[in-house]
Amino acid sequence: MPFATTRATLSRQWALLRQLPSRSPGITSAELVWRLRDVGFNVSKRTVERDLNELSLIFPLERNDKSIPFGWHWSANGAGDLRGNFDLLGYLRGDTLQPAQGDGLELQAWVSDQVAKQLRDTPLSVDMQLTALEHGHRLRATVEDGWGVRLWVLSQGDGVKVEQPVGLRDEIAKTLSSAAAQYQN
Repeated sequence: MPFATTRATLSRQWALLRQLPSRSPGITSAELVWRLRDVGFNVSKRTVERDLNELSLIFPLERNDKSIPFGWHWSANGAGDLRGNFDLLGYLRGDTLQPAQGDGLELQAWVSDQVAKQLRDTPLSVDMQLTALEHGHRLRATVEDGWGVRLWVLSQGDGVKVEQPVGLRDEIAKTLSSAAAQYQN
């Protein structure tokens, strides 16, 4: 997937997440289409539905199936700091990728030169290492094993390829394959 397309999709999905209320009955896909148009994203109802289904795999989102049309909202049982009207971009710029407390996750990945440049300015952890390769860099860092590292990897598009741990690599591959399949015909 081209970088510009990935960036546009992520920007749209972040805008979508910011529109979701903190409780039931939620907001309908049709209402979300209009709200996204107000912030510059001209998309179909089906695109919004696909995005919501994809995002519900990563974030604590719920669909209110009690009446038609269905409403989407943040899960009451989800992480408390994710519910409600919040500044997702600000949250992501904050402590989402925290240095590991204790053992942590030993992340090894290939990263593009552009991502490596960003990481030099904002390291993932105090033990982070970047090694130049013929194409790109090898990243090694110990980070908290949580949704933050997964979201960060996914938000980088083709600029990051997880190598280790294999479980995280497989999980990211499955998520990306599922997302790409949603855009096939």
